[in-house]
Amino acid sequence: MKNVSSVVVVFCTLLLSALFPLASSFAKEPAAEAKTLNIGLITSITGPLAPTLKALADAVKPAQDLMNQRGGVTVKGQKYLMKIIAEDDQSSPPGGVAAANKLIQGGVKYIIAPQFPPTNMAITPITEEAKVLRMKGMGWGKEEMGPNLRYSFYAHSNIYNIPVCYDFLVKNYPRVKKIAFITPDDPGAKGMAEAAEKEIQKRGLELVFREAFKVGTEDFYPIITKALEKKPDAIDLVISIPLWGAGTINQARELGFTGPIFAPMLGDIHMLRGMLNPKYAYDIFHGGADVLSPKMKPIVKDFRVLFEQQTNTTLNMDHAIVIEGLYPLLQGIEKAQTFDTGKVVATLENMKSIDTIYGPGRMGGQDVFGINHVIRRPATLSRIMSGKIEFEFLEK
Repeated sequence: MKNVSSVVVVFCTLLLSALFPLASSFAKEPAAEAKTLNIGLITSITGPLAPTLKALADAVKPAQDLMNQRGGVTVKGQKYLMKIIAEDDQSSPPGGVAAANKLIQGGVKYIIAPQFPPTNMAITPITEEAKVLRMKGMGWGKEEMGPNLRYSFYAHSNIYNIPVCYDFLVKNYPRVKKIAFITPDDPGAKGMAEAAEKEIQKRGLELVFREAFKVGTEDFYPIITKALEKKPDAIDLVISIPLWGAGTINQARELGFTGPIFAPMLGDIHMLRGMLNPKYAYDIFHGGADVLSPKMKPIVKDFRVLFEQQTNTTLNMDHAIVIEGLYPLLQGIEKAQTFDTGKVVATLENMKSIDTIYGPGRMGGQDVFGINHVIRRPATLSRIMSGKIEFEFLEK
């Protein structure tokens, strides 16, 4: 009998040991699975602007994976992972409108805005009415931003690169007194040129020539010839993509211009150098970042690894525009602890500090745009001197 009792005790003990973890598992809440946050992106996948702007679409998956690896975004205890939906604007405003409507009809409330200003301006009425928050990775002038645009943001504006470029010009080229503007004919370039002219006046320089070329131009000889008749000491391209910038630089040098050529933005510095005749690759600079520099912040270095593993191509600055817009947007959502775009807008406007892919930043824009919807991040300067690329952060 004693042996039977001992067996029963042992059996009951084993049974309780087996059941206890099962009972504990019922007592705990199961871990919540991550949900999905859809974010739209509009860019030129086809059409004449695609050679430059398709880069944003190419960066979608690595950008999405990077942000998800970093934890996505958590709102009220629920984790959300990113799904970036890229739409083609076909290099035109009507194409942009069609892309925006498609995203909005699909329930998307956040969009990384198209880089081409006329397209971004075309979708503005639609997105503002739908209360869709647009974050443009790299903004240009005042035409796309203002106090009446409640849901429009810039992760960075090239208009703040203008003083950086003119500071560098005055310091390194003291003999420069006369400036020529050669710009693309679009609204963003017009606003940038007006801001650059004020910097010229502040420094006692003289603007001796100003003319715009039509988007898609390849033959810059006529406009450069007219500019050189005014004997400028430097040429400011104001805003450009590598295709236009390289065309202007090569042709200006061929016509005998040896002075500095610069712009607040000229696109990726490595792409630009690769498109230049090597003997003309000197005294060129702009306010963009060299994303291949060892001086880059960890988030850019991590993005580069992912991008180059997934695409088998080299990262450039245009690819980085995607995370430049996405990163602060996610911070705003998480700080607001809601997906209500109106509340996220109010939160972003009042954030005293915000991290950027180029270092600590802050919300600004009131001084230039009349609204605090532009992130001020550390200034950058890339340059080509004697065929070699140089880069530095200018912490301002």
